[in-house]
Amino acid sequence: MKKLKVLFCAVLITAVLTGSASAVNFDSAKNKFDFAGNVMSDKYVEGDYVAFGGTVKLESGVTGDIVTGGRNIIITDDNAVQNIYAAGQYITVRAKSARNIYAAGGDITINAGTDVKGAYLIGGTISFGGTAVDVYMAGVSVTIDGTIYENLSVRSEHITFGKNVTVNGHVTIYATVKPQLPPNIDQSKVTFKKIMHTEKNNTELSERGFNRLQVVMAIIGVVTAIVIALLLTLFRGGYFKLRAMEFKSKWGKSLLYGLIAFIVIPIGALICMLTIFAIPISIIVIVLYGMVIYLSPVITGIIAGRLLMCKMSRFLSASIGAAAVSLLLLIPFLKIVVFLACAFYTLGIIVVSLKPRKENIQAEIKPCE
Repeated sequence: MKKLKVLFCAVLITAVLTGSASAVNFDSAKNKFDFAGNVMSDKYVEGDYVAFGGTVKLESGVTGDIVTGGRNIIITDDNAVQNIYAAGQYITVRAKSARNIYAAGGDITINAGTDVKGAYLIGGTISFGGTAVDVYMAGVSVTIDGTIYENLSVRSEHITFGKNVTVNGHVTIYATVKPQLPPNIDQSKVTFKKIMHTEKNNTELSERGFNRLQVVMAIIGVVTAIVIALLLTLFRGGYFKLRAMEFKSKWGKSLLYGLIAFIVIPIGALICMLTIFAIPISIIVIVLYGMVIYLSPVITGIIAGRLLMCKMSRFLSASIGAAAVSLLLLIPFLKIVVFLACAFYTLGIIVVSLKPRKENIQAEIKPCE
């Protein structure tokens, strides 16, 4: 499951970064794959349809599953589809017939005319107006105005039942206050489970961005970064020393190569997964890619420490550098820039290291210059 999460996140990031200037569009074994800034499709697909982009608008019939991710997702299918998997900021679905819908996003709307066996929705604002056998929803605000033949489970602070809602089975509600139920819902089939508010003091601390849990997690993160930095320095100290010595002359090239690798590697691995023989290689590449991305702040911190504190003990300088980068990752908004810079640079130095190098080139580079 972790491998799938890494792959899913990599594809989403790639789709955003590639933009409308580049796109990947190909068919394989009756399945269709679209990766672009904006994906618009109105042609019938006999197999599965996989689409990722900033805006994804699918108006074609799909016999198999729909797997999609992006900022704005609009799915309209007047035929029978198997399963719909969607993740994005805005998701709108109207499917004449589907087995299940799995959706996660900021704003999810299941329109009237949608008929599914199961709907599993999690997000900020959720609106369900279709028909389903079972529905499970969790969000900040939930509106139900459809027909549910069996069971309904809702978890939200704000729950609204429309005038057209019908639930034939059991209703389970998780909320701080029991919502007003329409007369067409049998009260004897409703189970209300109250969610307790957090303590006022903890809420006030959380609003200020400071509480005990955050402090503990921050300390654990910094300590973990230092331990990993010490281990990497112990086993590969020479490698990081060379990277620090050549930083001034190659940091630009490393960032450029890292950006390219950040985009190309997940796409290449995904394409290789379409062939049976290359699936093990793709999985290995994705796992290594995820490990490098995860360790990139620590690696960058080690190199920065060796570069700025070259006369200090290699273990102490690596620890200080890794701790400093870890603390920068705690700053809102700045942490995104820092993390991407670390990821690009770490991937870049790995790519540059794989290139053929002239003998004794490192002898010409002197530390601390």
